Amino acid sequence: MRIIIVGGGGVGYELARSLSEKAQDVVVIEKNEVKARRFKEALDVMVIEKNGANAAVLEEAEIKNADMMIAVTQVDEVNIIACMLAKQYDVPITVCRIRNSGFAEDSSVLTPKQLGIDIVINPERVAAMEISKMLHFPEAAEVEYFNRGKVMMLGVVVTPDADIIGVPLVKLPMKTDAIIVGISKPEGKFIVPGGDDVIQPGDKIYLLGKASTLKDISSLLHHETTRISQVSILGGGMIGRQLARLLENSKQQFTVKLIEKNAERCEELCHDLNKTLVVQGDATEIAMLKEEDTDWADAVIAVTGDDRNNIVAALLSRQFGVNKIICEVMKPQYVPVYKTLGIDSLINPRLLAAAQIIRLIHKEKVVALSILQDEKAEIIEIVLPETAKAANKKIADAGLPHGMLIGSIVRNDEVIIPNGSTQLLPGDHLVIFAVPKVSVKLDRYFASAAGKEEREHLRNKLTNIEKE
Repeated sequence: MRIIIVGGGGVGYELARSLSEKAQDVVVIEKNEVKARRFKEALDVMVIEKNGANAAVLEEAEIKNADMMIAVTQVDEVNIIACMLAKQYDVPITVCRIRNSGFAEDSSVLTPKQLGIDIVINPERVAAMEISKMLHFPEAAEVEYFNRGKVMMLGVVVTPDADIIGVPLVKLPMKTDAIIVGISKPEGKFIVPGGDDVIQPGDKIYLLGKASTLKDISSLLHHETTRISQVSILGGGMIGRQLARLLENSKQQFTVKLIEKNAERCEELCHDLNKTLVVQGDATEIAMLKEEDTDWADAVIAVTGDDRNNIVAALLSRQFGVNKIICEVMKPQYVPVYKTLGIDSLINPRLLAAAQIIRLIHKEKVVALSILQDEKAEIIEIVLPETAKAANKKIADAGLPHGMLIGSIVRNDEVIIPNGSTQLLPGDHLVIFAVPKVSVKLDRYFASAAGKEEREHLRNKLTNIEKE
């Protein structure tokens, strides 16, 4: 698949890296010489150092042969123009990063569709929504929902006093509607487990199962059941503002304090937010955090837009005794630092944006796709077609490779945790846990056997997404 990315910032780089690793033909258009050089030196992609909102430049990138255009510069207007031009060349799918909600709403004078945009992405809003989920389920470091909330995935760090320590998985007192689908070791090793694997203190385990069951999993892990009501947000950028809005409108009652360094930004936030207390100050200054009674908070959210500032703010918050700390991560190389500090709840907006796009390149009917924080695995929800290789076979007979596990099946609104003898039926919603090197093989087992032209396939996929 030929994919053109306009914009070589953080989101563009993450997308180009993820897509090129999945053997896609990627072209990056970035006019900034320094940013363009980064792509040339680190990734196997074609780079054009020009303005992507220009028809001649797009023709140089062979826009007529492109299957997808992704415009992710920092400027909404540039992204929109790039997508409008792409549609003139009959590109099947255009993806546009839009920060200004006025452009992204169907109630606008010109809707996204009229602007030539098929899919709008807003990494900062998605990041705020992910943080909100974590606040509603504080025992988990990662939370994801599938099949309209029927199936839940939790990433939980195992404490030394948990009952599951040292017990082979096959002997665990797990309920029949939940399963451990992945184990991330503290030293960085990741495994898709078998029955003989054993969990050790400090492991992060990934549980998949019926949402109603996993919401009551705390007793098995010896995590205290906590409820978060007092939240301090450090950083009033796009994520901080979006999160404050979500918490203000949540059914659960939150008391929210937002600390932002820039005085002008504080004034904007005061006008924009109704119930949030906005305070001007530096979240990396210990005197400031003392003055604002940081120990008052049940949770601290560090989203300053700078990894180093987030690390310092998180470390200081831990000194004040805050138990739940969630940090935005801009650069993956900082993840080990957070883990050393014992901070497991991390949000990478660029990774979230990449997950939204990667679901489009799969040939099978992907309903949802998530990438784990450490990028060691993907969780994919698909609908099984009648002509797929795995259809009407027992899981044990489907020949799935090591590193790929079907964690749950939703059939006629019933959640099934399958075993080797479970038969896969057409129309089943499968939630599949797969490490990256085997996730690219999904289409061999779960895609329709009927061959299609690439562009027709993409247009059909877009139609399905619009119906969701």
